[in-house]
Amino acid sequence: MRLGNNELTIGQQVRAMASLFPQFEYRRKRNKRGRQYSAWQGTLQPTNGSPVYTIKIILPAYYPSVWVLAPQLSPNAPHIYTEDQSLCLYYPSDRSWNRQKLLAETIVPWTAEWLYLYELWCVTGEWYGSEAPHNEKRRGKK
Repeated sequence: MRLGNNELTIGQQVRAMASLFPQFEYRRKRNKRGRQYSAWQGTLQPTNGSPVYTIKIILPAYYPSVWVLAPQLSPNAPHIYTEDQSLCLYYPSDRSWNRQKLLAETIVPWTAEWLYLYELWCVTGEWYGSEAPHNEKRRGKK
């Protein structure tokens, strides 16, 4: 069932994530203000030679946020929001993600791609992914 404006329900998000990424566990949580949000935690390994990364995804009222919980990322890694250390996966203004899209088909694959690009950056010092304009709240601005 979709919401009136074609937004996907949390149930649809949970089912898709369980089907495509069963290693992610779903939890319903409350923030400090008592508002509920959806959260997933699981692992991703972008390549066979990559470490296994523990990832946390939260879906509050608007846009999802993603963090790498382990292993610890380089303190000067690019494309990380400085205010909360979440990953910069896409440019929100281009509407590449909205609530009509499945996290399992967008945010999770984008996270795996980010991790792969991060590993390349660790070796080469260059970010090989596409980039969008950044405001001053982001690190790794080129």
